Amino acid sequence: MTPLMQQYWSIKAAHKDELLFFRMGDFYELFHDDARVAAPVLNIALTSRNKKNADETAMCGMPYHSVAGPINKLLESGFRVAICDQIEDPALAKGIVKRAVTRILSPGMVFDPETLDGSKANYICSVDRETLCFLDATTGEGFYFLGKKNSLGLTKDFAGLIELLSPKEIIVCSDHANQLLQLKILSGPVITKFDRLIDTPQHKNLPDTAKRLLAYAVHMQGESLLNTISEFENRSILKRLVLSPTVIRHLEVFENYAGEVKGSLFDAINLTKTAAGSRLLKSWLRFPLLDLNKIKARQDHLGFWLSDISGLKRVRTLFSQMFDVERRIGKIVNPSCGPRDFISLSNSLKVGVEVSRADKNLSYSPLDLEKVQGVISLIENTLREEPSVSIAKGGVIADGFNNVLDELVGLSDHAEKAINAIEAREKLNSGISSLKIRFNNVFGYYIEVTNTHLEKVPKNYIRRQTLAQAERYITPELQELENKILSAKARRIELEGQLFSELKTQVISQLGTLLTFAKLWSECDVVTSLAWLALQDNYVRPEFKNDKKLEIKNGRHPVVENKIGKNFVPNNVELSFGDCLLLTGPNMAGKSTLMRQVAVLVIMAQIGSFVPAVAMSMPLFHRFFTRIGASDSLAQGLSTFMVEMSETAEMLESADGNSLVILDEIGRGTSTYDGLSLAQSILEFLLESSGSLIFFATHYHELTQLSEKNHRIKNHHMSIHEKNGAMTFLYTLREGPANKSYGIQVAKLAGLPASVTERAQCLLKVLESDSGRGQLSLTFGLDQNTEQSKKFTDLGEQVRTVLIEKMTPLDALNKISEWQQNYF
Repeated sequence: MTPLMQQYWSIKAAHKDELLFFRMGDFYELFHDDARVAAPVLNIALTSRNKKNADETAMCGMPYHSVAGPINKLLESGFRVAICDQIEDPALAKGIVKRAVTRILSPGMVFDPETLDGSKANYICSVDRETLCFLDATTGEGFYFLGKKNSLGLTKDFAGLIELLSPKEIIVCSDHANQLLQLKILSGPVITKFDRLIDTPQHKNLPDTAKRLLAYAVHMQGESLLNTISEFENRSILKRLVLSPTVIRHLEVFENYAGEVKGSLFDAINLTKTAAGSRLLKSWLRFPLLDLNKIKARQDHLGFWLSDISGLKRVRTLFSQMFDVERRIGKIVNPSCGPRDFISLSNSLKVGVEVSRADKNLSYSPLDLEKVQGVISLIENTLREEPSVSIAKGGVIADGFNNVLDELVGLSDHAEKAINAIEAREKLNSGISSLKIRFNNVFGYYIEVTNTHLEKVPKNYIRRQTLAQAERYITPELQELENKILSAKARRIELEGQLFSELKTQVISQLGTLLTFAKLWSECDVVTSLAWLALQDNYVRPEFKNDKKLEIKNGRHPVVENKIGKNFVPNNVELSFGDCLLLTGPNMAGKSTLMRQVAVLVIMAQIGSFVPAVAMSMPLFHRFFTRIGASDSLAQGLSTFMVEMSETAEMLESADGNSLVILDEIGRGTSTYDGLSLAQSILEFLLESSGSLIFFATHYHELTQLSEKNHRIKNHHMSIHEKNGAMTFLYTLREGPANKSYGIQVAKLAGLPASVTERAQCLLKVLESDSGRGQLSLTFGLDQNTEQSKKFTDLGEQVRTVLIEKMTPLDALNKISEWQQNYF
């Protein structure tokens, strides 16, 4: 085994659970099983180190400067990665270059935060019987929820929050790991056992879950990471309108039913200019406020910008010039951080300072703003405007920043002029016009003379190398200059590295202040984007009242309106807690859209946004419950109907007098009479027990009769226009029930064959008759050929038009006998 592979195995032995990225010159290499695992995931070639040896070493690799993408791909696939770097200068190494693992990476602790989707958080979380804690190490965001003790180790609310926030990795102590692995909801994130807790005075009051996350972060990427993490926030579940994953999915808040962002509520209202702003908007949508003062403060902030349109335009232009400050701050402590990251940070901070001065609603200390300006000045004074990509290449520190460095730069940068001067002088003195001075890594600087001029070589030249067509020489003068040049370059790079490290240390000392301002700027980005949305689409400020009544005048669904524009038909809604708006009408008439619209407007109002309506007043809603659409849960082995009943069961258990309940076509997953019975029973239970504000859409128009016995049921329907059998949707909410079902008419609009809809019409008439209700025979139901359908259509028409009053009893019996012979 070669010394290099001996070194590799000694390091790999300590990192058996990670894929080891082994730095060799300008490449990172993976060997043996690591290479066999990584190559197909990364779609790169698997080769070998010793192709002529019977014991070939499998390997694959990639250039060091493009390693971020492959690493993140492996992390997204659930692998862990150890970065093994060269920790000494290869030029100064005696024997094998010293190497060591400098970072350990996992799905929640990434290599380069800027390679992630900027609109998504990258959470790791930790959970025990009392708390659930989240940390995004790329932005420094940390928060936790308190829950009730639970023998399983995970409360029901915690399970929903984990599904909602989708952490990449769950860090748990060994005692809880097996319990978590048994929960199907946690099949997505990687579960990592880690038993250590951070033990520092400033973190002593945090719950163990937060201490575990911090200890894990330090274990993975070093103590300097702590400088980028904000103070953990205690987010009480009771103080926020926590939208369950079910509600998020039913209302298509972040994705439509096809799993696409386009067509979601977030897509419709997200006009933020920065990645950090888009992440914050998502957080607001996940956790609408229950604190009326905070809601009104956001409304006031938004109103401030609507009163200053020119200022609003200017600030939005500023935000378009700002990079992701939070993640750039997170990268500062990263070993991969380079000079250009600091320049980018400085440019974004300058934009942020202008934003701070323009937004009178941001709360900050003028002294802290001076600190931000100090960081900007420090970076601008230390670094060149366009520094090289890497410290190792030099050309990073600004001219005039350090006198010693300036001398070294002058010597190394002017070396070429000095060499050219010596070359010109030697040509003149020796009379050898083809004489050249060159450089290579083996011999350094040398003088090359072709064989035809060897007799002219001066005596003070010292032969270094003989070639086929020339000889190479050195002189004491050239050797002395070479020593100075190479020494200057080495000293220059070393000094630049030292000065850059000092800059990094000084900036890191101010990261707490920078993070505070980064969050303020994100908030301003969200608010100004919502202000622009309100201005652009005529949104209004909703009012909050304590009269337990929801009133919306000419409300519009922002997603649908985005799609169809001015053709959207607005609607008025008025409903009190304890009442139910029972909504009937045909498919495609807009029942689901109307109910989603109400829910979406409530969410927007409780994040502090203005809403698409002429006017809106509402109380604060504390809980949301929805059952919309049909979907199987294949992973849990549940049918559509079982999912529907499970979600409804949770709703009946938890809905109260501060809840908004939306039910769409409940009971349709079973037989007609089963479904109708369940729908009525569920509606009665909600009205008697919950006190919620209820929207209940159904095709069981029989339920509309309940309003005769219960005045809290308010019958409404989505109106249509019907003429000569043709139906037009008006998408308008009207009082009163729909007078019939329109399934066959909708089927006609959908393009079903006329024979099918005609046959359905015949069957419907039989079913709706007193004698035929529910008694359709098997033979009758299976006979679906076109000719038979036409016969029964003809029979139906004869029965409808026969003049019974002009017939004698005998005539009637004869007519019935005729029909029996002709049609049965």
